[in-house]
Amino acid sequence: MTAKYIIKDTFKITGRGLVLAGHIDEGTIYIGDYIEFNAFDKRRKRKITGIEGIRKANPDKTNTGLLIACVDESEIDELRTWRPDNEVGVIFEE
Repeated sequence: MTAKYIIKDTFKITGRGLVLAGHIDEGTIYIGDYIEFNAFDKRRKRKITGIEGIRKANPDKTNTGLLIACVDESEIDELRTWRPDNEVGVIFEE
């Protein structure tokens, strides 16, 4: 494990894919790392293809969006309806 990421929300960016919105709880995240998280009672491992700052005020943590590579459009549509409720994602290199 190289980092922990707290997932607060998800959203779709047309033409780019799915973004996990939240904050880095511990460690450092790089493009090309992988994130593992549970969604709909299923463990998923996805590659991080982009990292963006999110413009929403949070005095305690820096909000960060992780663009992830999904299997297909149906997975993007499924995950954008997911409400993670502070799910902890584990980041690692492969």
